[in-house]
Amino acid sequence: MTARQTAVAASANLKWMTNSAALLGRRLRYTPQEAKWWGLVRLLTENLGVSLKAAAKTATGVLRGNSSERQITAESDPSGSTSLVVDLPRYESIFLANLSRALLQETARRRGRTRARTGGRDPLNAAWLYGNDISLLQTALKRTPAERLQLLEANVEFVRAARRASK
Repeated sequence: MTARQTAVAASANLKWMTNSAALLGRRLRYTPQEAKWWGLVRLLTENLGVSLKAAAKTATGVLRGNSSERQITAESDPSGSTSLVVDLPRYESIFLANLSRALLQETARRRGRTRARTGGRDPLNAAWLYGNDISLLQTALKRTPAERLQLLEANVEFVRAARRASK
């Protein structure tokens, strides 16, 4: 994945991710797992106002386990009167939609023209199938390089003689 694809999959700004990674002392990796982690951190910080370090710790804890629970309690106070609950299947559904969009729409295009594909066929056969008369090519390819050079020099001499005659 590219940096832009990772940011789109995480539903975050690339600059925010870069700055947050620097604050956390964490290296940015451009993988779907990292995008999922960054997306959850962004949700916790921007939508719930959780500090960056607490959001990073919570996201790591929530995504670490292979829990089959629908809702995971990420944080709670000692008395149990308040808690932060993450609906992991819902978040994963949203993340997968973002990841799909990132991979399909944000794929960088290659520079230059696309190569014409012959479909693995022989170029001469492809030219013949296209409708070109390839008999001159075939007879030229049957000659040795020395014979081709001799024929080329004879053609050059013919052109020079034609030019002299026209003056």
